[in-house]
Amino acid sequence: MKNYSNTYIFVYITVLVTVIAVVLTLVSTGLKPRRDRNKQAEKCQQILRAAGHDIDRSKAVAAFSNLAVPLTDDGRQYRVVCADGTEGVDIRLDGKGLWGPIWGYAVVSEDGQTLKGVAFDHKSETPGLGAKITEEAFLKSFEGKKLYDKDGKFVSVRVLKPGTASEIAEGNRVDAISGATLTSKGVDKMLEQLETISLSSPEGASAR
Repeated sequence: MKNYSNTYIFVYITVLVTVIAVVLTLVSTGLKPRRDRNKQAEKCQQILRAAGHDIDRSKAVAAFSNLAVPLTDDGRQYRVVCADGTEGVDIRLDGKGLWGPIWGYAVVSEDGQTLKGVAFDHKSETPGLGAKITEEAFLKSFEGKKLYDKDGKFVSVRVLKPGTASEIAEGNRVDAISGATLTSKGVDKMLEQLETISLSSPEGASAR
């Protein structure tokens, strides 16, 4: 068996690592346009899902161009045509779940008082528990819920354990996901952001 010097081994490993790094960089660079397209398609699909549209990701970008118009330069608010033919304001929300970031879009009616729909996603929530924030049954529970109480005060749409906080009206709450307390609280906290984006009163929302 041939013996190699330490210098030879060091140079060999250095060259090998360099070649692998260059190849991976080239592959990553080559795939970037595809990743960007997929990311954009996923975003469009989520925005439209919150508005009630069930559209395949491959068709989402084309559909989005016909159904949504940006309202802000940062890409966080859109005027969107909902599946029921009405219009609403589609708003990006960001929060924190049990294991990492959660995010989503909420469509608010033109008068600023009612949630028309939502779409949520996550990075690493537990399958069968926190990951249920993406499931249709949970998302549907937000439709038609009110952001204001009967006195016109912003209360958001609360995500609460069934049987708790009876002072919160049925129209201002949805049931939390069983076994996913921290993720549910993350969604609850995330929806409070709706107050900070010119929706602090029905009059202000209508004026937009």
